[in-house]
Amino acid sequence: MEGATIVQQILKALDLHSGKIQQQMKEMEDRLRTEIQDTESRLRVEIQDTESRLRAEIQDTENRLRAEIQDTENRLYAKIRETEDRLHQKLLDLEKRTDARFERLETKMNYWRLEWSETQETVDFLARKTLQHERKLRSRAGQNEIS
Repeated sequence: MEGATIVQQILKALDLHSGKIQQQMKEMEDRLRTEIQDTESRLRVEIQDTESRLRAEIQDTENRLRAEIQDTENRLYAKIRETEDRLHQKLLDLEKRTDARFERLETKMNYWRLEWSETQETVDFLARKTLQHERKLRSRAGQNEIS
């Protein structure tokens, strides 16, 4: 029997030792599970922080780009208005110069009309005088023939 007692004692020792090993494995599993959960929680927090920072950076970049676009748009509109004003002023200047030239042409035309009218009056006067002289000459020529 002694062999059976030894086997039983070995089995009991193995059973006791296996229980300790199972308990140690259970404790190790619990520690690992806790450590994994802690690591997972830290990583989730870190991911959320990173996501928040990235979203904030994206929002900041978007705001800066929008501001730059608005600034560029404002500068372009100002440049367009400035060019438009310059062109408008050039058009007004051109109109003034054209009006002045037309006024000078009109003045010249009026002067030429006056000159032409005076020339016409002179031609009419000379034509009347020529007719009067021709009548006188005919009348004297007719008187000379009669006498």
